[in-house]
Amino acid sequence: MAASPKAPLARQARLLSQIVKAIRKERNMTGAQVAVGMGVSLRTYQDFEAGRRAFDFNKVRLFAKATRSDAVAILLAIYFNWPDLALLLIDNKMATAFFIVMRDLFTEVGPRLSRVPAGLLVTGFRFIRDEVLKLFARQDASAEDYIERAINETYETPDDADATSESGPPKSDGAGLR
Repeated sequence: MAASPKAPLARQARLLSQIVKAIRKERNMTGAQVAVGMGVSLRTYQDFEAGRRAFDFNKVRLFAKATRSDAVAILLAIYFNWPDLALLLIDNKMATAFFIVMRDLFTEVGPRLSRVPAGLLVTGFRFIRDEVLKLFARQDASAEDYIERAINETYETPDDADATSESGPPKSDGAGLR
């Protein structure tokens, strides 16, 4: 008997299908290319993408490897019903990076990891959040500064000799975006 479309597994299959299609499109890959990258037949991939087979963690891992995406982010996107999460983390692999750091920490401290208070983790994540905000502020300032300089250079009065002797756009100071 087929599962009801409202059953949790059916919803998860639809969500996985939506995520897989979005990632494949983001990577500009065909189904055949993904199938080859996963090492499965095209039909098997098509069934996976359509959510027609049982959920398979290994296929999610193979898909992530073939599309250079984040398998952990895909799983979290399904778990939290947030499909955009998989696309947000597609390049920086933040979810997998977190898993790797936790795995490495467990290797060092073993089961004592369970004794780490949540408050310490929240403090650490707030520090990371603050550093990310500083990074974006620096990037935004750098881009704004570059555009401002470029506009000023564009509207400067050209020197007669320099402006008339060469063809093409005026030369920049080469500073560009930093």
